[in-house]
Amino acid sequence: MALVLKTHRPRGSVNGAPTVKPQRTIGELLDRALEHQRAGRRPEAEAAYRKVLARKPRHDRALFMLSGLLFEAGRFEEASRYLESLVEIVPHPAYLTNLGEAYRRQGELDAAADACQRALAADLELPEARHNLGLTLVDAGAPARALPELERALALRPDSAPFHVSLAWALLGLGRVGESLAHCRRALTLAPALASAHHHLGDALVEEGDRAGAIASYRRAVELDPTDHDAHSNLILVALTDPSYDAARLGDEARAWARLHAEPLRVHQRPHPTDGDRGRPLRVGYVSPDFRAHPVRHFLRPLLRHHDRSAFDIFLYPSVERPDATTDAYRAWAGDHFRDIRRLDDVSAAELVRRDRIDILVDLAVHGAGHRLRLFACKPAPIQMTWLGYAGTTGLPEIDYRITDPFIDPPGTDLGVYTEASLSLPESFWCYGPVDAEQAVSPLPAPRAGFVTFGGLGSPRKTHPDVLSLWARALAAVPRSRLLLVAAEHAREAIRGLFAAAGVEAERLEFTGRIAHGDYLALYDRIDVGLDTFPFAGGTTTLDAAWMGVPVVTLSGATALHRGGVSIAMNLGLPELVARTPDEFVAAAARLAGDLDRLGRLRANLRARLEGSPLGDAPRFARHLEAVFRAAWNRRNSRTG
Repeated sequence: MALVLKTHRPRGSVNGAPTVKPQRTIGELLDRALEHQRAGRRPEAEAAYRKVLARKPRHDRALFMLSGLLFEAGRFEEASRYLESLVEIVPHPAYLTNLGEAYRRQGELDAAADACQRALAADLELPEARHNLGLTLVDAGAPARALPELERALALRPDSAPFHVSLAWALLGLGRVGESLAHCRRALTLAPALASAHHHLGDALVEEGDRAGAIASYRRAVELDPTDHDAHSNLILVALTDPSYDAARLGDEARAWARLHAEPLRVHQRPHPTDGDRGRPLRVGYVSPDFRAHPVRHFLRPLLRHHDRSAFDIFLYPSVERPDATTDAYRAWAGDHFRDIRRLDDVSAAELVRRDRIDILVDLAVHGAGHRLRLFACKPAPIQMTWLGYAGTTGLPEIDYRITDPFIDPPGTDLGVYTEASLSLPESFWCYGPVDAEQAVSPLPAPRAGFVTFGGLGSPRKTHPDVLSLWARALAAVPRSRLLLVAAEHAREAIRGLFAAAGVEAERLEFTGRIAHGDYLALYDRIDVGLDTFPFAGGTTTLDAAWMGVPVVTLSGATALHRGGVSIAMNLGLPELVARTPDEFVAAAARLAGDLDRLGRLRANLRARLEGSPLGDAPRFARHLEAVFRAAWNRRNSRTG
């Protein structure tokens, strides 16, 4: 973002704000406020500015300085109120720019764009206004429209490191990874200690496939800005896909996150009273940034439809950046128990949970984008759990339990790598409900095509060189076979080179990018056998494949994430899809590809097998999860009673 608080000095202004000569007493208060602010005494400065405004509500400089103080404290709604008053008095483009940024930080994107456009109507070449308009358009999901605004801002101020970072962000959203990297590196040349440049460099390196570089960049961002919990979570997410990280090391990273970003919020914890009524309906809250068209809906919607509403009172706490029709469906289901916390800070959101008297609060994101783990650090509910985001650890001691199953964490697993106590559901971590249920299963494509097609339709962030090398071995073991996989344009040539080195010709590879969900499911009409990733195995994509009649060969491993595919295969009753070594993986893939009769029968009945398994039985899954909730509640009250 670009604020015009202290750097822009409009013509005829003093300290960034046109002034009217104040009365002496007001001048003394203003001087005192400025002195407090320069010394870092923000509460005293705020109080002094408010005294000025109590005597003279339209004092433009006090309005300006107080709005800046509130903005720096993250109190954007309050800042915008003072800026609104200020622009009524002096509609200066600098003030309008600040107002637009305050609106943007609250998610009021239409109002933000309007304020920036008003600023540009008064000063077409004000770089901060053009820059902030560009950021607003990126936030609104329109990076292509943002690009000319950000490029013009940078042309007006070519040595602005933050402007280079913002342009890098928009370019990354358009898939222009090389250009994004170049602007991040230019920003770091101009300002080596700019934390946001390291953060966005990490984002671009992830897309380029440089895991080690991305982790180093995120770590540097956090060193420079210890409040950047998003960069720290991104580091953890990249580490989940890195084969060099074992479960203990992943746990250490999550605990480090908690010490740095969650521990400061523990001052907001308060004790919860004991409740001796063990049989009453429990109030359960689900917290997620993904109450939208997101893979979470495959698993959460079947559960919500089958929750026992007489025994469980369900609340939803969404913080959705861009709500959509799926968000509206969740809202309709929850009614007045739909609590939008997107614009609430973590402390305020925790207080809302506390006022709702939630008994069990469930995180659905772990360290995924937009998570609200800092809310959980305030411990607003007596029992807190994590489930669904991924089968890892949050690192927070305030989260009491993590949900797992007997295959993700089999007997003998070292559960000490998780901060939370592990609660195992009896059968499956997941219960799957298709989004496009009407999409039919096609006949096996191999007989028509004359060759077997393998598929890898998971996130390209999971397909590192070790995964690709194993897939290349599977293709080499099945003559004339082909592979359909997801990869960004810029990565495809390197992938072709890797497969060529394994003896697999380039024409045997076909790539796809990000496409609509229905089109993605239709790709399975062309795939005979799916190939899983590691150490972060597929979840949604593996179940989508099964729904479309495609079995997925998976490689078991040493972490919970590595065993996700094992859980799915075993719950489907298909242990032959599980390999324990790379050699077994290649052999299992080749065995399926070599028996088209068996593969055809499997394709014809795999959807029915899924529907009849624990993975497709939502009422049974709901009862299992509810039993875990009730047991945890009774345990807690036995200890505290």
